[in-house]
Amino acid sequence: MLLDAHRNLKIADLGVARVEAQNPRDMTGETGTLGYMAPEVLDGKPYNRICDVYSFGICLWEIYCCDMPYPDLSFVDVSSAVARQNLRPEIPRCCPNSLASIMRKCWDANPKKRPEMDEVGRMLEAVNTSKGGGMIPDDHTPTCFCLLPTRGP
Repeated sequence: MLLDAHRNLKIADLGVARVEAQNPRDMTGETGTLGYMAPEVLDGKPYNRICDVYSFGICLWEIYCCDMPYPDLSFVDVSSAVARQNLRPEIPRCCPNSLASIMRKCWDANPKKRPEMDEVGRMLEAVNTSKGGGMIPDDHTPTCFCLLPTRGP
């Protein structure tokens, strides 16, 4: 996900998107961005489009926290810990429960328990964003651009 100079969101696949195979065994886990890859992909197991829900959950965390997942871990450490030890980014205490719940559902270790993207969309639309909807606690000083109040056009 990219932001242009006017903070408009742009989606880019940088050449790694593909058509979903009919047989999950035909999907290979050799392409992707490490911190965003679902456990089943990292583990070389069969997977389908629901692995993208996992990646989306990591993106939600990144957008909320303005940070990269697992910046201090090596490829081997991340692969092993995500796939075998259920490592996930730490959700800050100030994160609204509704948003934290969506993240956790998206990155469930069991792909069959993850929601489909249309359900994720409905959950996101249901998040209360009036007056910030708890996104920025009253006692919190914004420290990155995504938590700063927006200024006029």
